[in-house]
Amino acid sequence: MTLEQSIDLAELQADIAFDAYLAAFDEDAHPETLDSLETEALIARSRYDDLRDLGLGH
Repeated sequence: MTLEQSIDLAELQADIAFDAYLAAFDEDAHPETLDSLETEALIARSRYDDLRDLGLGH
């Protein structure tokens, strides 16, 4: 997998994680579920940002 493909995949994973968080929020999910999904979304976004920054450095 190329760096560009890794960045694209990380972006997709971040988008999916954020969408899952928003869906749970709209469904009035349990606060612990929301916290878990929010954490997952933040981690995915951080991974994407790290890979994107790495790609910009090349």
